[in-house]
Amino acid sequence: MLAAAICASAPAWAATLQEPPVFASSGGVLDLMMVAQPSKVTGFTAPGFAPTGWVYTVCPRPSPGKNCPSGSETVSAYGGVRLALQPGDLLKVRLVNNLPPITEPLERANEDPLLPLNPTNLHTHGLIVPASANAVAPPAIPVYGDFIYTAVFNPSNPNPMTFNPGAYTALHSHGDVVTTGVVDYNIQTTSNHPSGAFWFHPHMHGIALNQLSAGLSGIISIGRAADYACVDEICQYPVPESIVRHLILKDMQVLPGNQTQFQEDPAFCANQPDGTPVANGQCAGDPGAYPGGLWFFTLNGQQYPTIPLGSADGEIWRFTNTSGSASYDLQLDDDTTGAPIPFQILSIDGVAVSFPQGATAGQIVALGANRFKLAHCGSQLRGSYHSQPVCATDLIMTPATRTEVFVNYRNASGAIAAAPAGRTATLRTVGIDTGPGGDSWPAVNLAHVSFAQGEPRVTDALHLRGGQAESMREEGGIFTTPVPGARPTPLPPGCKALAPGHHRRLYFANPNVPGGQSPGADSLGNAIFGIGYEEIDENGHTVPGTFVDVTQFNPGYQAIRPSANLSQIICLPLNPGQYPVVETWELINLATELHNFHIHQTKFTLIDPKAPPDSPLHANALQPGLAEDTAPLPYANPLPGSQAYPPSQTSPTSCLISDYKSGLCPATSIYVQIPFARLGDFVFHCHILEHEDGGMMHAIRVVPSPY
Repeated sequence: MLAAAICASAPAWAATLQEPPVFASSGGVLDLMMVAQPSKVTGFTAPGFAPTGWVYTVCPRPSPGKNCPSGSETVSAYGGVRLALQPGDLLKVRLVNNLPPITEPLERANEDPLLPLNPTNLHTHGLIVPASANAVAPPAIPVYGDFIYTAVFNPSNPNPMTFNPGAYTALHSHGDVVTTGVVDYNIQTTSNHPSGAFWFHPHMHGIALNQLSAGLSGIISIGRAADYACVDEICQYPVPESIVRHLILKDMQVLPGNQTQFQEDPAFCANQPDGTPVANGQCAGDPGAYPGGLWFFTLNGQQYPTIPLGSADGEIWRFTNTSGSASYDLQLDDDTTGAPIPFQILSIDGVAVSFPQGATAGQIVALGANRFKLAHCGSQLRGSYHSQPVCATDLIMTPATRTEVFVNYRNASGAIAAAPAGRTATLRTVGIDTGPGGDSWPAVNLAHVSFAQGEPRVTDALHLRGGQAESMREEGGIFTTPVPGARPTPLPPGCKALAPGHHRRLYFANPNVPGGQSPGADSLGNAIFGIGYEEIDENGHTVPGTFVDVTQFNPGYQAIRPSANLSQIICLPLNPGQYPVVETWELINLATELHNFHIHQTKFTLIDPKAPPDSPLHANALQPGLAEDTAPLPYANPLPGSQAYPPSQTSPTSCLISDYKSGLCPATSIYVQIPFARLGDFVFHCHILEHEDGGMMHAIRVVPSPY
């Protein structure tokens, strides 16, 4: 039998591409030390390029100590590691900051003068876990959940209290400041947590871009692919974990002399004229601005590796875009024909897809936020599928997204077939433009792929059982059970639930700042970004007193302290009985460049308020299709006379909200349905980190119900 044959023999790995080192949980716990420190990057093949990056050295947690013991199992690699968890596991991390001061100019140092001291923290991206503040009293080492309002300083660097006392006081009003260089994280997952792909990275506002570009990130897996992917219809043969590859997209800009540019410039590389061959794993710096520089694009820290498929039956590739800002448009192109080879999409943002049978191409593309170009999964699909198989030839990976795909050789009609002898392909990003006011990300070859010989035993597509997106909302799911740790508590002043029929509207744009050099720039010429807000009633009108214009995130007024001004924080209580609360948000991008919405501690589903009840885009759809934590927001198309067309600007930039409301700035409303099922203080933001660091972020507080 086909399925039995697949499961009986694991593919023989002979890949040049190396899997990230794995630290796996045992007995329901994974207890590690992670030391953020400088390290040489050795995976670049260009002669003379071996810059110093910032990486995590990882080892089982020693007791006591702030460094991994010599000779213990440690990993210090630019590509990153994988933390392998099971649903219900406890992730314990002792984070140590051994990072050097930042010597390159920082755009945000005028906003936070302590940033050159290189403080850091840790965020477990995509996990549905509490955003818990410090749980212990001094002088014990602080213990947090997935909490980003923390700045951990290296005590070997200048003391922030004396380096700039005013900035130190301001930072302390925003969150917790730790000067001992070490904090603990206890991050508890639940048994109903979805299985899939997640990741971790620093979330230090103002230098998040620098720290990710330097290499500080890794990936997290929960459960197994077999939890949701099967070879056969009745799931008698779940896919073996041996066919799963993890591919971490990571990039770095380097100048001659190994001078790194961690505050990345999207215009680093020279424009590629039509017909110019793309390079393997790199693009050349613009000769005027960055002569002799190279921008490296790697998989698992390796520049242009070879990926031999171990079996004619294919592999599951689990992509994570850990870039600070770069977007990818991934294709797998046949080296003989030049045509893109389709692949099956299995999961997005750590949750298996669940497209209902009969969903139209337009509905599928809309649910996927226009991130893939559909293709046939063969001429016809045999058998019954719980989730309608979806294949694509292009996959857009904006920063922070994770996508799993099933890859094998497919013929011109898209059907899985035996690969001709010697047939190879190239995994590449074909380049992507994010709008007239945005960035043009380069086209680069990422890996050489070879196909195994033999007759494939998978004929159509993998089966995805019991959609995770549905099960999260069904009885016993993570979005339907009482929220862990919630007890009836009086509401903070100004914190209340949305009225029935109301929704929140968020505007993503460049704010107009008095005294700025130009719209969307501060007095020093640094680009600034922001978010505006209003509550909309059941008739589509703004609720009086709720409008807040587009404003740059500023810890001084979006502090998390109990005395914080809740007019600048979205505060919402759980439902009575401490059950999750579900809200609808309308997201509007007023800029002329793409933004990338991400929310912490939860997932969301794209919906269409005008969709008929039988549509998968309906708010009450039985099959929600996807449960995501990151989605691109299409850019606006401003008209002459709007703020985006001031006399001093040669190209449109960003509209005002008044432009939008007067009809001068046509923009697309993206509606998302968001269940809030974890307590704490966290954020949503644009995950293009230049934009996040520049202020396109907003605070959220979820509190217990008083009942």
